[in-house]
Amino acid sequence: MARSEIAFARARSAYERRHLWSAVRGILLAGVLVTAAIALHRTTEMTWLVGGVLAATLATLGWRGGAWRRGSLAGIVTGLPVFIAPAIYFLVKHGHSCPQCAMTPSLGCMLMCFGTSSAVGAVVGHIAMRDESPRRFALGAISGALLTGLLGCGTTGYGGAAGIVVGLLAGGVTGWVVASRTQPA
Repeated sequence: MARSEIAFARARSAYERRHLWSAVRGILLAGVLVTAAIALHRTTEMTWLVGGVLAATLATLGWRGGAWRRGSLAGIVTGLPVFIAPAIYFLVKHGHSCPQCAMTPSLGCMLMCFGTSSAVGAVVGHIAMRDESPRRFALGAISGALLTGLLGCGTTGYGGAAGIVVGLLAGGVTGWVVASRTQPA
């Protein structure tokens, strides 16, 4: 084997290890978020389902790299307010965590999920316009934020889950439109 072939093989191996490590990091991050969801919220079947989908999504987007990886990590960070909003709302309003939120979600919790996810969607849409690949970044970020938020708001039932989906999409489109109008042509 020539020296150039050995160097190429080493570079290729390092490249593949980097992508594999990014996928593993995504799975570990999903594990941390699921653990936090168990500690903060009532655990339901949706917690496990969303946690599994989050792990698979972060692993896939992390392995893919580029704007997909950047977007998914930004989505996790921006999704954290949606993740903790129902717990903070119920703690402030009632002085303790909500043990029955999946059975009888309050209108306040559902509105909290919708409002925070709308704000997060607007931020994601605005930030995506600054990336070199805005569509990939936005799709990765919306995926990460949606699944992170569902770990928290999904425990409030289908109302909270619908609130986060509609809020993120509406906010994301709004942020995208506003950001595209403010950028020079």
